[in-house]
Amino acid sequence: MNPPPQQAPQPPAPRRRPYGSVRLPAPLTVTPPAPRPGAAAVARRWYGPRIALPPLSITTLRRHG
Repeated sequence: MNPPPQQAPQPPAPRRRPYGSVRLPAPLTVTPPAPRPGAAAVARRWYGPRIALPPLSITTLRRHG
Protein backbone atom coordinates (compact mmCIF):
# COMPACT_ATOMS: atom_id res chain seq x y z
CA MET A 1 0.00 0.00 0.00
CA ASN A 2 1.45 3.33 -1.05
CA PRO A 3 1.25 6.45 1.15
CA PRO A 4 -0.59 9.43 -0.37
CA PRO A 5 1.63 11.87 -2.26
CA GLN A 6 2.77 14.91 -0.31
CA GLN A 7 1.31 18.20 -1.54
CA ALA A 8 2.77 21.65 -1.06
CA PRO A 9 0.65 23.83 1.24
CA GLN A 10 -1.67 26.10 -0.69
CA PRO A 11 -1.18 29.87 -0.33
CA PRO A 12 -4.01 31.56 1.59
CA ALA A 13 -6.80 32.68 -0.70
CA PRO A 14 -7.69 36.39 -0.72
CA ARG A 15 -10.64 37.22 1.54
CA ARG A 16 -13.85 37.75 -0.34
CA ARG A 17 -15.73 40.99 0.18
CA PRO A 18 -19.46 40.81 0.98
CA TYR A 19 -21.85 40.73 -1.94
CA GLY A 20 -22.43 44.19 -3.37
CA SER A 21 -19.50 45.87 -1.64
CA VAL A 22 -17.30 48.20 -3.62
CA ARG A 23 -13.72 49.09 -2.82
CA LEU A 24 -13.28 52.87 -2.94
CA PRO A 25 -9.99 54.65 -3.65
CA ALA A 26 -10.44 57.07 -0.70
CA PRO A 27 -12.80 57.44 2.27
CA LEU A 28 -15.97 59.39 1.58
CA THR A 29 -16.40 62.84 3.07
CA VAL A 30 -19.93 63.63 4.23
CA THR A 31 -21.17 67.19 4.10
CA PRO A 32 -24.04 68.14 6.42
CA PRO A 33 -27.24 69.04 4.57
CA ALA A 34 -28.19 72.71 4.42
CA PRO A 35 -30.98 73.60 6.87
CA ARG A 36 -34.33 74.08 5.20
CA PRO A 37 -36.36 77.19 6.07
CA GLY A 38 -39.23 76.33 8.41
CA ALA A 39 -37.85 72.89 9.28
CA ALA A 40 -36.73 73.98 12.75
CA ALA A 41 -40.31 74.59 13.89
CA VAL A 42 -41.34 71.07 12.84
CA ALA A 43 -38.37 69.37 14.51
CA ARG A 44 -38.84 71.18 17.86
CA ARG A 45 -40.11 68.96 20.68
CA TRP A 46 -41.98 69.87 23.83
CA TYR A 47 -40.35 68.72 27.05
CA GLY A 48 -42.67 70.48 29.47
CA PRO A 49 -44.72 68.84 32.23
CA ARG A 50 -46.94 66.00 31.12
CA ILE A 51 -50.66 66.15 31.76
CA ALA A 52 -52.48 62.92 32.53
CA LEU A 53 -55.38 62.30 30.17
CA PRO A 54 -58.41 60.16 30.94
CA PRO A 55 -58.44 56.75 29.22
CA LEU A 56 -60.24 56.79 25.89
CA SER A 57 -62.40 54.06 24.47
CA ILE A 58 -64.06 53.50 21.10
CA THR A 59 -67.49 54.36 22.52
CA THR A 60 -66.17 57.65 23.92
CA LEU A 61 -64.76 58.57 20.55
CA ARG A 62 -67.99 57.60 18.75
CA ARG A 63 -70.13 59.66 21.13
CA HIS A 64 -68.26 62.87 20.29
CA GLY A 65 -67.83 62.09 16.59
